[in-house]
Amino acid sequence: MDPTIDYYAVLGVLPNAEDVVIRAAYRALAQRYHPDRFTGSENEANRRMSEINEAYQVLSDPVMRSKYDDLRGSNASASDPYFADDASAEPTGSDPLMRDWSVALKYYPDLLELNSRLARISWRLANTYRAYLLEAKVFADRVKLAQTMESDFLKLYFGSDPQLLDFARELIGSGNKAAAKALNEAIRVLGSSAGPQRVIRQIRIDFNLAQVSGDMRGDGNPLNWRS
Repeated sequence: MDPTIDYYAVLGVLPNAEDVVIRAAYRALAQRYHPDRFTGSENEANRRMSEINEAYQVLSDPVMRSKYDDLRGSNASASDPYFADDASAEPTGSDPLMRDWSVALKYYPDLLELNSRLARISWRLANTYRAYLLEAKVFADRVKLAQTMESDFLKLYFGSDPQLLDFARELIGSGNKAAAKALNEAIRVLGSSAGPQRVIRQIRIDFNLAQVSGDMRGDGNPLNWRS
């Protein structure tokens, strides 16, 4: 057990994830990195599987998970594992969930946009969303589940201030993960004492970002959730 490794991010789940979510995410990732499916190097497949197995071993055991959470302490809000993961980090080869997911899309076409929204944060988070829906068969709750996953992620890594959450949505929605990571770091170090406008202004300066209005701000919802 290594508290410096974010086992939750390795599996693409959040720290409040239920056992069934952790199990579904693990199974999906383990299939993706299976030698018969993974088209990258054998060394890479072995390295990834080692990380995935270690994460699952800890998080699937209530006692080990509790000890791990205690050891992590203040490291819990560092976003590095998520924002280091761009589109190129997604494993090569076929997605073992895709066949079943394609069937689900025929009946619930809005799943395409819901999944894409989570993928803007991390492909692992989107992978967990698909895996959990397919395993638990809770498609009636698909919108609420996506909302909850996004909301929990944003609050965990960006706090609860509405202005900062709107700004985080803007950065993630535009694909600016470097700026989103900087925002997370500022909030982790400064807390809310610095004031949201001070933090937002500095990050806009650092990353040469123009003031944005409209669909990425305003109501704080860059894409309207549909039921």
